[in-house]
Amino acid sequence: MPISGPVVHQQLMDAYAQVQSDLQQAHARVSQAGSKRDELLDHRGESLVELAEHYLPELSEQAIRDTWAEVRPAISQVLLRKEHQCKKIRTELERSIANRSRFNEELMTLNASLDQAMEAQEEVASLVEQELREDPEFVRLSDRAAIAEAAIERGEANLQEIDQDSARKLPAYEQSALFNYLKNRDFGTGNYKSRGFTRRMDRWVAKMVNYNKAKQSYDFLRDTPNHMRQIIAEDRASLDVVMQDLKLRRDRVADKHGLPKQIEQIEKLHARRDDLLANIDQTLIESDELQKELNEVDDQRGPFYREAIDTFRKMLSEVDTRTLERKARSTVEITDDQIVARLMGVDQQIDSFDDATRRQHEDLTRMQSFLEGFGRLIQRFRAAGFDSSRSQFVGSLDILEELGRARSEGDIEMLWQRIRSDQRWGPTAIEKITAVATHPMTQVLLNAMAHAAGGAMEAHARRAGQRRRDSGPWDHRAKGSSKWGGDSSSGNYGRRR
Repeated sequence: MPISGPVVHQQLMDAYAQVQSDLQQAHARVSQAGSKRDELLDHRGESLVELAEHYLPELSEQAIRDTWAEVRPAISQVLLRKEHQCKKIRTELERSIANRSRFNEELMTLNASLDQAMEAQEEVASLVEQELREDPEFVRLSDRAAIAEAAIERGEANLQEIDQDSARKLPAYEQSALFNYLKNRDFGTGNYKSRGFTRRMDRWVAKMVNYNKAKQSYDFLRDTPNHMRQIIAEDRASLDVVMQDLKLRRDRVADKHGLPKQIEQIEKLHARRDDLLANIDQTLIESDELQKELNEVDDQRGPFYREAIDTFRKMLSEVDTRTLERKARSTVEITDDQIVARLMGVDQQIDSFDDATRRQHEDLTRMQSFLEGFGRLIQRFRAAGFDSSRSQFVGSLDILEELGRARSEGDIEMLWQRIRSDQRWGPTAIEKITAVATHPMTQVLLNAMAHAAGGAMEAHARRAGQRRRDSGPWDHRAKGSSKWGGDSSSGNYGRRR
């Protein structure tokens, strides 16, 4: 059983929210690991203070504590600024996510309104077509248009044939020296003036090359295409007059049933939908950038971390653990050996945490990249109009299962290709009749003409309307400040497929 576009759209949004939630949870785990690392750094600092007290017996404890008191506030200030910045970014990220959620809800509501408006427009368009088909004068004009179109098609086919014939045969005449000699002397016409021997020789040459027959063929090949083009142009002008009358009748009936107002309403809904899509895309870009910024700022190896570590290492630049270990071994007491051992154990744990944190940040980067690719997929889904209720997908499409197997941006691209291949469009009532017209007013005219002409003339009537559409904006309302946008595709909900 087919799956509707809104259902698949909702599945994609739910899956996106889940992936974003997983990313935030992974980020929280990294933050927890960072907190544990901070505790280890505190233990290391305490061990260094204890070791400094042991190695500096001539200094008072108060003097040593005074030295640490000068360093700790600097590091505390760095951490405070980091926490403030993270809080600020999280607030902006939450606002961006909330805005996108609100825009998504508005989009779904607007899609429903647009579907209802399209259905109402189709019903009114059907009423307009029915009334036009029952109008005797409209039927008569449709027959005239169909007959004129048939004549134009025959003329164009004949013109193409004679053009090809002329292009193939005229060079032979133009390259014949004897034929051009007689033609240039106006032989056989009232302008020919030669007498005596020259006249007798010209007659002999004309008889030899059968000039009279050749000249008739030459004139036919040269003049007939232009004559046929003139006839076709006159037939087209006649068809223009008939089509103008048909259009005026259509406009009167359309105004009577309020079709133009409904078309304008749909165009406004489309404009609002485009604005919403732009807002959603903007919030998606904004939240991605904020998430990247948060990952960088809250990274335990990020800029604030590096600043704090630099401050701490400046203080400890002369207490390298290897140096401390060698010094401890050179003393008789075991207290310093114990302190250095604890310090080295802490260093090993910090290194272990660093390795684990690096792997976690690599996973965060992959998840962030996957989330961005997924967001772009949803953008493409909406831009293609696949979230419309007219959009359908084959029943075998399982978004959740496909996403469960996806691990990279390449998998996202494969999913997009699967979505595109499984998507189908459910035709509207009008589109079931004709796939030629794009603007609702043009569709109404073509359908009414086709039904009015009927029989063998139906196809000619439809092509007559199509010819007028292709020839330019003949609708008087499409000239200047267009009321309906001419034959634009703005009235077609599935216009981006």
